[in-house]
Amino acid sequence: MARTIHSKLVRRHPHVFGDAAADTPGEVKSRWEDLKREQEQREGVFHDVPESLPALMHARKVQRRAASVGFEYPDLGGALADFESELEELRAELSGRSEPAAETAPDERVASELGDVLFAAVNVARRLNVDPELELRRASRRFVGRVERAEELATEHGETWTELDLEGQDRWYDLAKEERT
Repeated sequence: MARTIHSKLVRRHPHVFGDAAADTPGEVKSRWEDLKREQEQREGVFHDVPESLPALMHARKVQRRAASVGFEYPDLGGALADFESELEELRAELSGRSEPAAETAPDERVASELGDVLFAAVNVARRLNVDPELELRRASRRFVGRVERAEELATEHGETWTELDLEGQDRWYDLAKEERT
């Protein structure tokens, strides 16, 4: 087993154990992709992106793979512009529509546009070196904490959160948000 691992390490790292030159991390990565294609018969840009990944991780991995072959916006500004463009496309698709009832299936075109918005948001996160999975989890926790605190504040002032209208709930939510920011 040790020989197999040794052989694999030597084969996969010719810039360390052999004559291949790779002076930058980008050159190492490029050489690694070449080796995978040559030695392991891996094909295509997305050959190693598992479909089983959670959606945000999958999107990030797909974007990283595309970027590894030069297919990405040159800077954060491009990614942000794409995000804004996708958001505008969603708004355009929603224009003139009423909000669907909760029990109806989503409109395919609206769902597709929303998917594009989410994908573009993941790309912005990737450009900022932010893990979108972790940040979405943190945002969910912040939201839960704020709502729970808003409910406590309302109760402390003799109000029942679930009986308040949206304006009343929002007032307590804003106070809770100020406390926890």
